[in-house]
Amino acid sequence: MNTHTQLMGGLFILALIPTAIWATQTKGQTTSNSADGGISVISQSVLSQSVLSQSQPDFSWIYVQQDGEMTIGAGHSDDWEQLERQGNPYHADYLWVKTAGTPYVITDPAIVAQIKTAIMPMQQQGEKMQAIGEQLQQKGNAINSQTQQLLLNIAADKEDPQIQMEIDNLSTSIDMLGQQMDELSKVNESLSNTAEKQIVSLAQAAIKAGTAIKAP
Repeated sequence: MNTHTQLMGGLFILALIPTAIWATQTKGQTTSNSADGGISVISQSVLSQSVLSQSQPDFSWIYVQQDGEMTIGAGHSDDWEQLERQGNPYHADYLWVKTAGTPYVITDPAIVAQIKTAIMPMQQQGEKMQAIGEQLQQKGNAINSQTQQLLLNIAADKEDPQIQMEIDNLSTSIDMLGQQMDELSKVNESLSNTAEKQIVSLAQAAIKAGTAIKAP
């Protein structure tokens, strides 16, 4: 294999790296079918998948806003899809939960306010992760574009050290953003565990007190 072929192959692999980083680093922010499970914090543009609670595998919950938007919860994809189809018939923020196969809805303003307080830190952390994820995507797109131009230059026997320098700088930026995402993910995991314990406790108390109503 000659030097030209080796360089071409190396650049092809380099062009794929940003996409892989983007897909990996945003796992904590979007939903997944991973067996590890966890609370899902999703953006408006992301469709939810099956995400189960780590500590309560038989307990599912989804926080639904007054406008029907669902951005946080833990449950099967079928649950998310059903709630999305029905919109919000209660015209207020509410918590949908399912335990032992029975779905409930909690609309009591006092309890909903406590739930909103519990999930607020995690939502804020999710927004930070989303911002880093968007930067990763932008950097990934930029490095792919520069790599394609470098390949064209190589094919035309042109040298452009500036492009290689820009690729190196972008790669460094991606590494730094990846480290930031890792740190945010660790904090998010801790916040998720704390929030989930509070939500499970509030929901179970509401069910026991009869404040939670069975969902159709």
